[in-house]
Amino acid sequence: MELKGKNIVITGADGGMGQVLCEKLAKMGARLILCSVNGAALSKQCEKLKKEYGGEVFAKQADVTKEEEVKTFFEEAAKRYGPFYALVNLAGLSVPGLLSETDLDVYDKIMDVNVKGTFLAGKHFAHHSASPAIIVNMGSTAAKNANPNAPLYCTAKAAVNMLSRGMLLQMGKNDIRVTTINPGGTDTPFWGDRPVDKSKLMSAEDVVDIILFALTSSPRIQIHDIYFESANRF
Repeated sequence: MELKGKNIVITGADGGMGQVLCEKLAKMGARLILCSVNGAALSKQCEKLKKEYGGEVFAKQADVTKEEEVKTFFEEAAKRYGPFYALVNLAGLSVPGLLSETDLDVYDKIMDVNVKGTFLAGKHFAHHSASPAIIVNMGSTAAKNANPNAPLYCTAKAAVNMLSRGMLLQMGKNDIRVTTINPGGTDTPFWGDRPVDKSKLMSAEDVVDIILFALTSSPRIQIHDIYFESANRF
């Protein structure tokens, strides 16, 4: 699938992985439609993309957990550019900690950003999708491999995988494919100041290459989910 001139929506676009993905898509000639809860960072990123690659970029601050903001984002972009070919749901959140010491609002935030955000973006993408179209949802190997430091994140990513399957069953008849990308540990700002052996992590470029593999795959092929991790882990 040729991505030049295609409308591609990315949530959480200002993150480490989002920045790499946006740059690669811009080089390929895709039209970028970006949102993030961090308006200042998104605006800076948008200007950089326009300056360095000269392509079309639409960016708007939006919280993926708030439906009215998500709805407005998709409506404004669709009005300007028309139907979307792809949605990449990169917006995500992990807060490590012991369950016995975790406040309910932390639980709500993890579930809202990872699961509700995926649902809302997928819902409103479907109202403005082209034919064919594809949704790429960001899962994690944590969806299958429980992590004692982040059980809520594992739960949320497992939910994202099941949500993706449900999306496909409903949206597939409208020529929308749905794929879940489940990477292992990746060296991005996602980790914050947590002590991590980064020599055993993948790079953001590694993960973006898999996302691009899904985005450029033939519309005749449905890739359900992909699990992968760093070979240096072993």
